Amino acid sequence: MTEGAFELYNHSEFGNLENYLLEKKYSENTSCEQIPDVHIFTGTVEYKKHRFKTVSLFLISIFDEKLLEIMSKIFVLLCITIALVTTINFLDNETLDWFYILGIMVSLVPLIISLCIQNVLEYHKDTFCRKCGNKLACEEIGEPVMKEKSNFGDYTLTVTRHWKCRCCGNVDTREGPENIFTEKGEMLPVIYLKGIECKKCSLSGTVVEFKKPDIKEIGNKRIIRRYYKCTLCGHEDISEIEKTINHSIYAHGS
Repeated sequence: MTEGAFELYNHSEFGNLENYLLEKKYSENTSCEQIPDVHIFTGTVEYKKHRFKTVSLFLISIFDEKLLEIMSKIFVLLCITIALVTTINFLDNETLDWFYILGIMVSLVPLIISLCIQNVLEYHKDTFCRKCGNKLACEEIGEPVMKEKSNFGDYTLTVTRHWKCRCCGNVDTREGPENIFTEKGEMLPVIYLKGIECKKCSLSGTVVEFKKPDIKEIGNKRIIRRYYKCTLCGHEDISEIEKTINHSIYAHGS
């Protein structure tokens, strides 16, 4: 028994989807719509949280967006240059082991600075009013909505947020994936499905996965949603499990 594959939630009829949503502790506003070969999950999410907000306010007030982008690229090039020079000198036996380690550690400093500037640029983009052109003018309003669309060959996720300008009052609706990693996973081996009992006809060994599972990573959480169907009575179920991941072990796209 792996990955919680035996925790099934009925969604063969739209009314019964509420049981699934309640079991998974979704928001009251979350819903799931099923059309032929496609599942669409919709629910609210939290407001966007920005890191290094104080630094962002300071840098944005001094520099414009283009200059911040140039600065970020310069620090990336500096990181690569320091790492290459250190590695070449080490391979030529011109540096000691401790000096090589020190050089690599030093090369990480401009990389970290570049990543911080990328966060500043994101804050700049979110708070910039595209109507009146003022920086640091927009704030998030309303309920952000996350929409997931799953079919047999694809799984996509988008988040829709609303930003209101304090200066001109314009409300800007923006939609995007927000760097949330998504992919289609692999189906479980048949042996793991033998012990599953259909919740409608109560027979075992008749349940199969009828499409590849959906996988998304949000923060340090890896969420896997699987789709099951009884080959005898046609009853369908959804199973969803959540794992805490270590990004030093799990790499995106692996």
